Parts: sequence; C-alpha cells; structure tokens
Amino acid sequence: MLSHIRMKMLLIVIPVLCVVIMLSYSASVRTAKRIVDHETSERISAEKEIQKNIIEKNMNDAAEISRVLAVFAGNGYKDYSPDYYIHILEPVVRDNPFILGAGFWFEPYLYDQSQKYMGPYVYRDGDRIIPTFEYSSSDYDYFSQNYYTLAKKTEKTVWTDMYYDQTSNLYMITCSQPVTDENGTYIGCVTVDVGLSSMQKFISDYIARYDGTTYIINREGTYLAAEDEAVVKAKGSVYDSENQSFLLAVSEIISNEDGSTSYHRNKQKISLYYKTLNDLGWKIVFEIPESSINQPLRQLSDTFIWIFGLSLLFMSFTVFILTDRIIDRPVNAILREIKSIGERRLDQKVSSELVTRSDEFGLIGKSLEEMKQQIKQSSEKLNQSLNENVDSQKQLIRQNQILTERETQMYHSLKYANSLMEAIPDTVFVISKEGVFLDGIGDMDHLFFKKDQFIGKNIKDVMPRRIAAKGSELISQVFLTGENQKIEYEWTSGQVKEYHELRIVKWFDDKVIAIARNITETHNYIREIEEISYHDQVTGLHNRRYFDKKAKELDRKENYPMSVIFSDLNGLKMVNDSFGHEYGDYMLKRFAEILADSEKEGELISRVGGDEFAIILKKTEKAETEQYIRELKEKCAGETINGIELSVSFGYCIITDSGLSVLNAVKLAEDEMYQNKLYEAYSRRSKTLDIILNTLHEKNPREEQHSQRVAELCETMARQMGMPDSDIKKIKAAGLLHDIGKIGIQEALLNKPGMLTEDEYQEIRKHSEIGYRILNTSPNMSEIAEIVLCHHERWDGKGYPKGRSKTDIPLYARIISIADAYDAMTSDRSYRRALPAAYARNELIRGAGKQFDPELVDFFVNHVIGLN
Repeated sequence: MLSHIRMKMLLIVIPVLCVVIMLSYSASVRTAKRIVDHETSERISAEKEIQKNIIEKNMNDAAEISRVLAVFAGNGYKDYSPDYYIHILEPVVRDNPFILGAGFWFEPYLYDQSQKYMGPYVYRDGDRIIPTFEYSSSDYDYFSQNYYTLAKKTEKTVWTDMYYDQTSNLYMITCSQPVTDENGTYIGCVTVDVGLSSMQKFISDYIARYDGTTYIINREGTYLAAEDEAVVKAKGSVYDSENQSFLLAVSEIISNEDGSTSYHRNKQKISLYYKTLNDLGWKIVFEIPESSINQPLRQLSDTFIWIFGLSLLFMSFTVFILTDRIIDRPVNAILREIKSIGERRLDQKVSSELVTRSDEFGLIGKSLEEMKQQIKQSSEKLNQSLNENVDSQKQLIRQNQILTERETQMYHSLKYANSLMEAIPDTVFVISKEGVFLDGIGDMDHLFFKKDQFIGKNIKDVMPRRIAAKGSELISQVFLTGENQKIEYEWTSGQVKEYHELRIVKWFDDKVIAIARNITETHNYIREIEEISYHDQVTGLHNRRYFDKKAKELDRKENYPMSVIFSDLNGLKMVNDSFGHEYGDYMLKRFAEILADSEKEGELISRVGGDEFAIILKKTEKAETEQYIRELKEKCAGETINGIELSVSFGYCIITDSGLSVLNAVKLAEDEMYQNKLYEAYSRRSKTLDIILNTLHEKNPREEQHSQRVAELCETMARQMGMPDSDIKKIKAAGLLHDIGKIGIQEALLNKPGMLTEDEYQEIRKHSEIGYRILNTSPNMSEIAEIVLCHHERWDGKGYPKGRSKTDIPLYARIISIADAYDAMTSDRSYRRALPAAYARNELIRGAGKQFDPELVDFFVNHVIGLN
C-alpha cells in the first residue's frame, strides 16, 4: 500500500515537472533561435558590406582614373610620343596598389600611318613597374580583345568579367574607357587592370572562420571567386549543379538584389545569404549549413538535457525521502501498536475490553487525524519545494540564455574584428547611433590623433565642425534609410593636407561601421592628370578641352566687346614630313612663346588642334585686335626653322552682345582665317618647296645633279613621244622633284658608302611617301605628288609603296622609273663607281616586263639613249 502511495506521488509530481521544464525549454529555444538568426544575418550583412565597399571603392577609383586618361589621350594623341604615354602610365600603376596594369590602345594606323598596332602598357611585377610595347603587335592583336571590342561597341565605360591571369597568378578585372577625338569619333580605348585577389583571400579567410563557404558569381551565374580555384579558372557556373533545390535558390539569388534563401543537400538544410556587389550584377553568396548556425542551440539543448535529468533525479529522491518520513514511519508505528494491543490477555472482561478497545480506537483515530494533518503539512511543504525548484529551473534557464547570448556576441565581436583587420587595409571605426566613437581598429598610423584621444568621445568633440556635422548627418541617414553613405573630405593639420573618404555602414540597431581611407595620393594624381589633360604637352598652352570650358565662363556681358582670334601655322605638315617632327614641334613651341610674350591682359590662349591656336581677348575693340595680330605677324616674320619662315594665318571675330555665342564666333574667325590662308598659300608653298630642295641638295649634292639629269631624260623622252608642252613641263617638274622625300631621310644614310642593311633599305623606301605628303599639301601639285608616290612601283606589281602594276601605274611615273634607274647605274654613287652605258642599257632590257613597262623601255633604248 505504501509503495502504491509513493508511486502515485511520483506519477503526479514528475509529469508536472517535465511539462514545466519542456515549456521553458521550448521558449528558450525559440528565443535563442531568433537571437542566432539575427546575429547570423547581421554578421553576414556586415561582412558583405565590407567586401562590397572594398571592391566598389577600387572599381570606382579605376573608372575615374581611366576616364581622366581617356580625356588626356583624346586631346593629345597627335602630339605625344609613345614614351610620354609610358611616363603617364607609370605613376598610375606605382601609386595605386590595386591597379596591376594600365595601357593605351589606338585604332589601326591612327597613331602612325605605317604602324597598325600602338599599345603602350605598364604593369606591376612584384615590386617592379615595367613598361612595355610588346602588345603592339599582330601576335597579340588587341583589336579582338574583349576590352577593346566592348569599348568600341558601347562607347562608354565597360568592365570585363573577372579572369585569372596565368602570368601574374592573380585574379583581375579590366576597366575599359573609350577614347574619342575632338569630333567625338572613337579612336581607341584606355584600360586599367584592377587586381581582385583580395576577393579570393576574403573567401579563404571566411571559410577558415566558419563551417561554410563563400563565392562570388556574375549575373550569368559564372564563378568569379570560390573556395575551389579550379572552378574559377575553368569559368564554371552555378547552373552546372544537378541539385534542383540549389538551382531554385540560385534563380532567386540572380533575380533579387539581396536577401537570404535556402536549399537541401544530402538531407541537410543549407542557408544562403547574398548581396549584389556592384552595377555589373555580381553577387556575393554565403553558404552556411543549418547545423553550423544552430550550434549554440545544440549547446543549449545539451545543457537542458543535463538539467532535465538532474531535476528528475532530484525530485524522485525528494519524493522518496518525504514519503518515508511523513507516511511510512507514522503508519508503521500505528500498526505495531495495534499488534501489541491484540496480544493482551484474552481473559479480561468483554466490557472492559470493549471500553478499553474503544479508548484505544479513539486514540488510534486521534493518531490518524494527527497523521492526516502531518500528511497535509508535508504535502504543502512538498508543493512549496516543487514551486521553488521550478522557479530555480526557470532562473537557471534564463541565466543560460543570457550566457549563450553574450557568448555569441563576444564570438561575433572577436571574429568580426579579426575579419576587419585581415581584409581591410584602412581604418575602421565603430560609432554609436549618437555619434560616439566606441572602437577603432586597422591602420592608425595616418591619423592625426591617437586612439585614446577619440574613443568614448563624440564626433563633434574630435572632428572639425564641418566634417562632424556632415558625419552626424550621414549616420542619421544610415538609420533612416538603411542605405550606405559616403563622404569625401579634406583634412588639414599644420602644414599637412590630406584627402579622406569615409563610408558608413549600419551595424545592428544602434551602431555603425565607418571605414576611413586615405585617398590623398589618388586625389592628387587625378588632379595632376586633369591638369595635364587641360594642357598641351608640346607647347605648354591650354588645350581645346580647357578652351571650350573657359570660353563658356568668359561669355558674359562684362567682358564685351570680346575678340575671338583663330590662327593656323602654315606649312607645319610639310615641315614635319620634310625635316622631322622635332622641327615641327620647335615651330609650335616658338609660336607658343610668341603668344605667351604678348602679355595681353585678360587673354585666353589655347592650342586647339594640330597646327591651330585660339585666342580670346576680353574688352578688346576691332582696332586693338588688328594691331595685336599685326604685332604677332611681325614677331613671327623674324623666325625661321631650317630656312623656312614661321608663317601664321589669322582670322578674328568680335562679340559685342549675347546674340553671338563663342562657339559661333570661333567658327566665323576660323572661316576668315582659312580665307586669308588661301591668299597666301601659293607663293608660300612655292618658296617652301625651293627651301626643301635646297636643303636636300646641301645634304647630298649628288641628289641635285641626279634630279636634273632625270628631269632632262624625261623631257627628252616626252618630246620624242610627241607630248604637248604642258605635259613636257609637268614630267620635267616631276623628274626634278621625284626624290624630294629624301629630305626626311638621315644624311648619313643617304651618303653611306657601303651596302645598305635590310632595315636601312626599308627606311630609304619611305622617301616616295614622304615626297607625296610634302607635295600634296599644295592643291596644284597633287598630280605631281601622285607621280612621285609611284615612281618606284614595278610593272609586275612587286614595287613599293602600294604594289601597283602595269597601267595602274601613272604613265609619267613609269617613264621616271626608267630614267631614274638608267641615271643611277651610269652615275657615281656613294657605294660604287659609275657603270658603263651599255651595261645599263642591257639591264633595262632585262628588266622589261618585270620592273619596267616593256614598250617604254624599247622606246627609251631606241630613241633616248642614243640622243644623250
């Protein structure tokens, strides 16, 4: 019976205790689950924002640098030497650690008409900065590369997909910026290669910290960075997976900007957290097994199992002790007493015995009543003990919950700090919602104050008022909109001026992360490049881009009347072709110096084209403008380059009111300048040609005699053929000028006594094209220019420079080629004595039908040689 009572009590107390504990466990698990999910989401969000900011910052800087370089190339590609491009690119790569290489890539034959490829490139090799022109060849053929074709097709800033460079063993992406000339025509592109190896390092670090994986994909699902580098190198795709659950999750990731989803793998739930990194649609994805996320829950479950088991043992032991003391002992005592009474003498009287029994049973009843009261009291004590135990269990559960929460926060804080220290080369501040600095980690060396001077203080107590006000405003915007904020500011301390960028990211509900980066070098470099892009490299004057910008600013009522002057150097192209670009550059520089020395107040002087200059004079009437132009012409008249007078044509237009824009005034001044240029052109070109011929003949006296003899042979043949006098004069002039292009060949090469090397021969061959360009600058010399161009073409099409054949070669050029060859063989040369006339005659006959027109050779041999 007693065991039965004890069992009933256990069956009553233990289920009640189990229900209480399970309810507490369920509530704790749900609370812990919410905390873990929130912590995980916040942690992942912070990690994503950090990596997003690193990548976007580098890409934005690269895009800005490429834009400035593109403007620079578009304004000065006609003036800059290839070496100067290297000079511009080297600091770009040297001063920006995230840039692995940069280059200029021009359209075919644009930079040099004899050179199809033109691609100066500078790249980083460890600590070395290496310039190269190795990509300027058909072996590389950059015209077919993505960065070139995309920029040409879209005519805007484009980014290639991330790729693995086998040479440098680095991940990178290329920013390509189209380059256009002053007319908006595409002339090539600028590329900046951005290193993204930090992405792969970030992923490796993340994998090491968490039981999960991270990867970055583009909008097509191709892996850009992943735990398995082989997948990246092979350009693997998330769509290669056969897991349908994963493919559904991928579709959601590609379709949305950011968020979370999940899929199942091997009967295990995998949580995915993702965010869009940039405008290219890249996604950074964090994969974490649910078991890893729920690890704190498992720890909590283990704790509750121990609590539950110990509680059952404790309560069972309590019930056992209480039933023994409160029930077993009193009842056993009563039974012993009853047995003792039953053994008394049977010989007592029945009445006495009954009375006695009655008294005894009264005592027994009294004892039972007392026992009942004791049991009731014990039951109350038991209930009180149970309630106290339940309260104790609840308190224990709550303490464990708080402990787990704090442990999770501490774990997150430590790992988060480590993540920042490893992944970010900048300074990171943790700031409260109220603007108080809570912590600072990372690069503290460049700060103007020590850490203990700002921790615990408000932004307004540390930063200058303007920066503090803007920073507080951005922090408020972060909590108001949930979007990241950015500010660039100038910081001056003593004589030191720096430029910084601050990016602010929300972290939990009461803090922000502020990532500070010193952008002084990048800022100054961009300013330097912009300054270069506003100046002409040859003359040092402002360029067309600056002129257009400044002219709009000057076009105001207070500057009227305003003179717009347009000028053009006459014969610059002829000087370049005849004497080389160094002489043409000298001509440009000398005229720029004359303009700069004019010292006219309020003037704007710019080189707006290859040989064109524009000038704006404020508050200048017509008479003053004409006097200004006369003075410039007088100064130019006293300057000569290799005997050629520095000649400049001018035109001007006066703006008296806002009815005439600067743009239209420039057009009118330019039209007048070209009209004046026509009046002066003929006599000047004729004089210039004479100077060029005289200079050539001074370099090589044999050339003058050779040209005269060739002209006489051509004249004789033309007369024998019965040509009219006008044609005879034309072919004689062509004969005199046929080697004028040799003015552009080095004197030492023209007079070399020995045989020419292959490279030297190729250099000599350029003289026909140079002569064509010199003569073609004069409209009335265009036909002679064509004859000069073709006088080394062959009847069989194996000549140069165009490879023309038979009657496709002008008649006069075919005649000159025969006369030129004959005189060359029968005259003394620098490398041999003159050959006999008979030998030359036989060589002409042997070359008939191959090198020469056979009919003309026959006529020359039979009707010309015999007359000379």
